[in-house]
Amino acid sequence: MVYIAWASFADLGNYHGWVMGYNAKTLAQVSVFNDTPNGSQGGIWHSAGGPSADSSGNIYVITGNGTFDVNTGGVDYGDSFLRLTSTLSVTDYFTPDNESTLDDDDLDLGSSAGLILPKQGGSYPDEITGADKQGTIYLVDRDNMGKFNLNSNSVIQTITGSSLGYFSSPAYFNNAVYYSGMSDYLDRYTLIKGALSAAPVSQSPTTLAAGGTPSISANSSANGIVWVVDAPSTTGTTAVLHAYKASKVSVELYNSQQNATRDTLGRGIRFSVPTIANGNVYVGSKAGSADSLYIYGLLQ
Repeated sequence: MVYIAWASFADLGNYHGWVMGYNAKTLAQVSVFNDTPNGSQGGIWHSAGGPSADSSGNIYVITGNGTFDVNTGGVDYGDSFLRLTSTLSVTDYFTPDNESTLDDDDLDLGSSAGLILPKQGGSYPDEITGADKQGTIYLVDRDNMGKFNLNSNSVIQTITGSSLGYFSSPAYFNNAVYYSGMSDYLDRYTLIKGALSAAPVSQSPTTLAAGGTPSISANSSANGIVWVVDAPSTTGTTAVLHAYKASKVSVELYNSQQNATRDTLGRGIRFSVPTIANGNVYVGSKAGSADSLYIYGLLQ
């Protein structure tokens, strides 16, 4: 199955959040899900991150602000973590206790994609993490997501993170989760015994103007490097590719401005994520008015 999801164009019109499933061989459409069928909004945008899937075939998305009434017998899931079957039926959800505030103030819960975390062993639950525009990081039990409780969040953990919120998705490597908020540092949180550290255990030496979704390169579990693009949305501002030591992100190994004549990127593309393959790092950017692909590799 191939799944696609989307939101709106610039919050215009009476839109919904959609997920659609297609047969991978024939591309025939076989399933459709609308998260606010009797309401509006609830876009699934994830700062350009995709849906997540577990080994049992469940699909996970996080919706943006919009109509929420499933707690009173409705069918609308604004500002919610959702677990869907492979045929896109909802089997569980989590919605924060301040959902009405998130909706009123355009503080989308779904400003990051959900990251499924490896099983921690023993009796620790299966987990997914994501963060929102208000700057809260959530750690949710995938098997018992918590639904909605007006008085408290029935989740494993909430952490007050970036003061300006998240417009990016997290990454995982070697029992650590990496988040980068708006005009904030790249943060490394440890994951031990099913819980995240209450505060970052290390931070990048400089802040990233728009935050960014990190990617990890490594030799199995060794020599981990966290790559992230600082891609300010300001017109004409040059994007910067950063590389940090995965075990201690306060150590910067490289950035594309260290030798600007050779390595500088073009203008930033919002939500740009570095892709690592075949020993190279690929970054989308703009050179002049053209969309461009920059490829970084070892010097010969």
